Amino acid sequence: MSDSAKTIPELVAMLHNPDKNVRNAAAIELGSRGHDGFLAALPLLEDESWVVRYRACEIIGMTKVPEAYPVLLQTLHDPRDHVRYMAVKGLGLLGDVRALPEVVRMQQDENPFVRRIAGKIAGELSGSA
Repeated sequence: MSDSAKTIPELVAMLHNPDKNVRNAAAIELGSRGHDGFLAALPLLEDESWVVRYRACEIIGMTKVPEAYPVLLQTLHDPRDHVRYMAVKGLGLLGDVRALPEVVRMQQDENPFVRRIAGKIAGELSGSA
């Protein structure tokens, strides 16, 4: 069964799979489902696994729904650097220039990978302002 034929609960379950490729495929499919994918990803932001929270941020950004903006802003404060990284990247996927001040602030994050993606996204958002 292709991922596009899977139900949302099946795709959400795949996000807990130990295989990174399976998790990635599930995230891409959920992200392509717009508002339904967004709603499926929201509760995952509270998951104890940072890997699931990371994928939830990715999904939320890919959905590009207006409700994603404040959710991703909140996720910039996650204790795990990987999740903060994907929250910044998700804001970039949204392309909402309102995120620019927060993305610029993330250039001061303790993690060099978060700082690097924040610089890249800040440049992209500045170019679209």
